[in-house]
Amino acid sequence: MSHEPFIKDSDVIDGLNIKYLKFFGLWKVINDYRTTGNRNLFIKFKVFLTLFLAVPYVLCQYICYFFIKADLQKATILNLHSLPALHICWKILIFWLRMDSQCRLLGLVRKDFIKVPKEKREAAKEIYEKITKTANLFCVAAFILDSSVIIIAILFPGVSVDYILYHTGNVFDVTTGRKKILAGWYPLPINESPYYEMVLVYEAVLVGWGGMMLAVYDSLVCQSLMSLYAQYKVLGYHVSTLKIDSHSRRTKNGENNDSEMLKELKVILQDHQRLLSYANEMRSVYNPLVTIGLGIGIGVLIIAAVQYLFGKTGDPMFVFKSLQFLASEGLEVSIFCFGSSYLEEASSDLHFAIYSSDWYKAGTKFRKAAQMMMIRSKKGVTLTALKMYPISLETLMSIFQFTYTTSALMSSMIE
Repeated sequence: MSHEPFIKDSDVIDGLNIKYLKFFGLWKVINDYRTTGNRNLFIKFKVFLTLFLAVPYVLCQYICYFFIKADLQKATILNLHSLPALHICWKILIFWLRMDSQCRLLGLVRKDFIKVPKEKREAAKEIYEKITKTANLFCVAAFILDSSVIIIAILFPGVSVDYILYHTGNVFDVTTGRKKILAGWYPLPINESPYYEMVLVYEAVLVGWGGMMLAVYDSLVCQSLMSLYAQYKVLGYHVSTLKIDSHSRRTKNGENNDSEMLKELKVILQDHQRLLSYANEMRSVYNPLVTIGLGIGIGVLIIAAVQYLFGKTGDPMFVFKSLQFLASEGLEVSIFCFGSSYLEEASSDLHFAIYSSDWYKAGTKFRKAAQMMMIRSKKGVTLTALKMYPISLETLMSIFQFTYTTSALMSSMIE
């Protein structure tokens, strides 16, 4: 990776809250890699600890079917917790393997990314502040939801060890045995001391660390997406305000000279080309993240919905936990879908922004350049899943509809 400039707090677009990335050390990781091209010790420790905690849990849950009895209902409970653990492993591996691209993409948070003239900077600031409010709201919601999941899970363990080891069917029918935090099986006598206590501590650490890491990386994705959206909006405002009256100059023979306007359009074209390259890189980096993330998200949504339907006649705390999982995974899926839709809107709106300028009054060179930019911006930019399926709000609605239909079908099968 060629070295990128260090991003200072004063460089960040107006209103964007990066305190979560700074508090959890990710901001320093990004800046160190941008300036030196090396991964610092902190990110190495984070990757090691995340995999060290999550991988054994995931492996145990997928080999447990050879050692304990399981039906469809019990399998859904086991997967309800193993899928998020698998998800955080995938997220941190993608960050590690594609760190060069993701650290470069964070350059989008710079407020000088788009070269805006001084007289337009105040209006650009207002655009940035409006968009960053939405980005900050997503990040706050992610941390609140994930923190609540962690706290409730640790304070109110709800899965009986006896149910995991010896029973199938409805979890509420088993009232014996000590309670665990996660619905997990291990190749240990987990119903005996000190193994039960060891497992309880392990699961508490796994839930706390994994839940926070999911929120941190959700924030990173959200801020990258919303920053690209903000840069497109500012560029659209900039090009729409290109007017002959404010750029016209008189030559000695009295003819109009719009060379200043043409120079400004050339800078805009360069900025647009940079945005396109960043958008393509973001699509490349986030495609595996979106593909697996949506797949795991759909799985957790379906399982949480099924558990909610069963819990309606059981433990109220179990119902609340299921709703928490639904909300947390729904938000994560929403970040991708909303961000992609915003991005598509802003990138395609460039076509109309150029048309709003005085391109038709300008000289031939300006008109040709403006028409070329209109053609290039006609198709909006979106994230994709499986490299071919665009992600949008329609995708989100389809996911929720599929979740409802599948969970209802599974519920009827179990009954």
